[in-house]
Amino acid sequence: MTQKQISVLIVDDEPFARDKIRNFLNDEVDFEVIGECGNGRQAVEVLHATSPDVLFLDIQMPEMNGFEVLQNIDLPSLPLIIFVTAFDEFAVNAFEIHALDYLLKPFDYERFQKTLDRIRKAARTNGSVLSAKLEKLLEQIESKPKYLQRLMIKARGDIYFLKTDEIDWIEASGNYITIYSGKKTHLLRESLSSIAEKLNPEQFARIHRSQIVNIERIEKLNSDMHGEYIITLKNGKALVLSRTFRDNLLRHFDGEQ
Repeated sequence: MTQKQISVLIVDDEPFARDKIRNFLNDEVDFEVIGECGNGRQAVEVLHATSPDVLFLDIQMPEMNGFEVLQNIDLPSLPLIIFVTAFDEFAVNAFEIHALDYLLKPFDYERFQKTLDRIRKAARTNGSVLSAKLEKLLEQIESKPKYLQRLMIKARGDIYFLKTDEIDWIEASGNYITIYSGKKTHLLRESLSSIAEKLNPEQFARIHRSQIVNIERIEKLNSDMHGEYIITLKNGKALVLSRTFRDNLLRHFDGEQ
């Protein structure tokens, strides 16, 4: 009797990352890739349509991240979750406790094989314990909102982290955002609205439909004869405070508005 193949869905917004996992699975006769998704919303639809055995799930994706994907699926039983992540050690510890496995980017073939061994072992046993652990992780995420402490920056094939405390201001650039930090600028594929939801609103404020500022970086506010405010940052950069977002910023400061 032929053994049933383990069905796999790959979810990652980077085509290179999806290709890497698929290529690693090509020679594994007991695994079958039944689909790939480049964003969270598509992943939710495909998960409901296919109910895969295993889900390779990227965490940091624009618009809907990996955790939000899991929060938006309603299946009789959850697939085995392999988190694909570049998160820091604190988050990785949580994955180790609650998930079947995690792959810390960039991972190699040898590390991937260890993940496959865990999947095979779990597939032969009752997955109810793993499902319960994953549901507990989701409960913790929903009950305790957290804001980003660092951003993952990818440039020229390298991956490094930028602490949000080091950000001066952020500006929308089409489908990307430009992050200004000291003398450096970083381009990130994400919308301004999406990044705004992940940043601590007590530290970051929207000052324009296309700009967010780190409040701790503000040196002074000046109003001109027309009642418009000019924000001067500690590095000397001047930004215009839009009337629409005036109250959103001034609420952070004492004194008359």
